[in-house]
Amino acid sequence: MSVKEKPARPNIFPIFRFAFLCLPVLLSSLCPTAVARQNKRASRTPARQRPNGPHASSTEDPVKVPFDLYGNNILVRVRINDTRPVWFVFDSGASVNVINDRAAKTLGLKTGGTGTLDALGGMATGSFVEGATISISGVKASNQRIAAVPLDALSAYSGRDVQGLVGNNFIRNFVVEIDYHGRTLIFHDPKAYNLAGTGDALKLENRGGNPFVKAELSPDGKETITDWFEVDTGSNGTFSVNRPFAEKHRLLALIPKANVAEGAGGAGVGGETKSIDARVGGITLGRYTLNKPVISISQDAEGYGESADAGFIGTDLLRRFTVTLDYQSQRMLLKPNADFGEPFEVNLSGLELVTEANNYKVIKIKHVRANFPAAQAGLREGDEVVAVNGRPADAYGLDELAKMFKREGREYRLTIRRGDEVLSVRLKLRRVI
Repeated sequence: MSVKEKPARPNIFPIFRFAFLCLPVLLSSLCPTAVARQNKRASRTPARQRPNGPHASSTEDPVKVPFDLYGNNILVRVRINDTRPVWFVFDSGASVNVINDRAAKTLGLKTGGTGTLDALGGMATGSFVEGATISISGVKASNQRIAAVPLDALSAYSGRDVQGLVGNNFIRNFVVEIDYHGRTLIFHDPKAYNLAGTGDALKLENRGGNPFVKAELSPDGKETITDWFEVDTGSNGTFSVNRPFAEKHRLLALIPKANVAEGAGGAGVGGETKSIDARVGGITLGRYTLNKPVISISQDAEGYGESADAGFIGTDLLRRFTVTLDYQSQRMLLKPNADFGEPFEVNLSGLELVTEANNYKVIKIKHVRANFPAAQAGLREGDEVVAVNGRPADAYGLDELAKMFKREGREYRLTIRRGDEVLSVRLKLRRVI
């Protein structure tokens, strides 16, 4: 997901990308010294926030905050001012925080102004909550800007009551370790702990408020392409490239046809998206190479997928490391964890599943990919998945079903409701790419 301020176009506030590829009290005084350090870096802060940038405070350092990793999204409980806690995605791909406009109203948050979002899938409109205090298990930052936009699709595709995104105007106040294997965020005071001088750390560039690192992509295991890619903890995919980048480097001509699968769908704030999945030779970050990952190649003609950025690195790749983000020292540190050697796999069924809005017990088929087992089994868009192997589908949830559908050779018996009919469908998984 990406939210980027565009000062040169005052009527267009952020670029927002949400990629559904088928989210004790704080640090001992980020005191005046830390705040001054941030102000010295004002050129990296959106112009409208410079007079009163975000402030953070704490009594402990470091602070450990547990998170749910659900659907490859980091989910945390967030309080805005003195409201009840709600679930947000911890999203380094968003330069500002974002909340569902419905949730903003329910929580009694005052919004103002209007703007247009240049989003994944197209355009969307919204407003702002200004000067808010955001707290994650007591880790606080004040004077926060929050964009309020329609985000019902976030819950539908995640299968959880997720109402927003914690973006970089919160995250950049801290050095943050993301321990994916331990399901823990560790917040450090940048004054007490940073990555300056750490030899293994990658250079981190701030582009439009979001972090970018250099990555090397090998389409065929022979040729390599190096560029800057966004570090996006809010994307549940592996590695995505935008359409202009793919066309410039003729990616689809370099990747063997047997390693390409068309018809991947998804959704963003601006509408539905289209992409192609492709298994490539490798991706290298610093001294680490990940072999034969499956990347997503955007086919969108508008929105973020056709932007000049090369693309983004998602959670299905990042979760194989403990990732430390240090915005002030402009460094990112990767330490492989127990999941580093796990093979990369797509959903082998070809099913894209969603829940109904505000009803996570109803799971429906949003999209069926051609040439995948689901299409060959006769499953259709709009079918309701009632049960899997006799167990109610909602007892699994979207996260567990996604994991189950990555197991090559497994066979499942689906109970399907199609209008007034109830069908039993046999689904045997096989690898397409």
